[in-house]
Amino acid sequence: MKFMWAALLAVLGCAAPGSDAIDSGGTSPDTSVRARAPSSLPSTAAPPNAGHSPEIYIDSVSPTNPLRVSGRARTFENTVQVRVRDARGDVIAEEFTTSLGEMGHHNPYSAQLWIVRDPGPRVSVEAFEYSAKDGSERSLTRRAIPYDVERTQVRLMLPVGGDCGETRAFTRVVPKSAALARLLVEALVASADSVERAAGAASPFPRGSDVNSVALRDGTLTVDFNERLRNVGGSCAARSIRHSVTRTLQRLPTVKQVVITAAGSEKLALQP
Repeated sequence: MKFMWAALLAVLGCAAPGSDAIDSGGTSPDTSVRARAPSSLPSTAAPPNAGHSPEIYIDSVSPTNPLRVSGRARTFENTVQVRVRDARGDVIAEEFTTSLGEMGHHNPYSAQLWIVRDPGPRVSVEAFEYSAKDGSERSLTRRAIPYDVERTQVRLMLPVGGDCGETRAFTRVVPKSAALARLLVEALVASADSVERAAGAASPFPRGSDVNSVALRDGTLTVDFNERLRNVGGSCAARSIRHSVTRTLQRLPTVKQVVITAAGSEKLALQP
């Protein structure tokens, strides 16, 4: 009888809730239920963006002309696109830049964007990168700021009509800049606006045109464009660009002569 009671107690002890016993087969019982957090506690799974650090930051924007932007970026090959939208949301300037530093880190970048049209009372600055896989925009960050730079009127000599050398003066309101000659050239490269086009103005600069520098010395104003201006796709386009740039800049009181170069070469500039 004592043996039977001892055996019964042993069986009941093995079946007791919460037992940590290991069976004779050497396998552990399923402990997944005991490892699960109580329902009254928050889940340990992280939300989709928990701890996520933005790839691109905009640290400062100087409301000047050109508008100056600085920040930090961790992007593919350190590439950063910076653009500006006017108060209506239209893109009015965009520049490509690179951050400086070892890839994989938030490295500093800076950009300057020339505002060649009146943007209204506010602008929105955006920084992002284009996907190397499909060209889509990635890591977009945005900052809106008031833009109260004093406005001024400028006169641009834009090509019109079928004659390659014909230009006409168009008046445009733009944010004032200390570098007026550079602002005028940037406005020409950015092309005619909708009002100017409706009045017959054309935009002869090929896609990808950019301004490297504008420098005045002893009355000679040298405008250096990028390599895209070495071959502009025809003699008519070359003549229209030359006349538009020269006639616009020669209106400045300190300019006696205008020299156009492309990537530093006058000889190779504006080839048809």
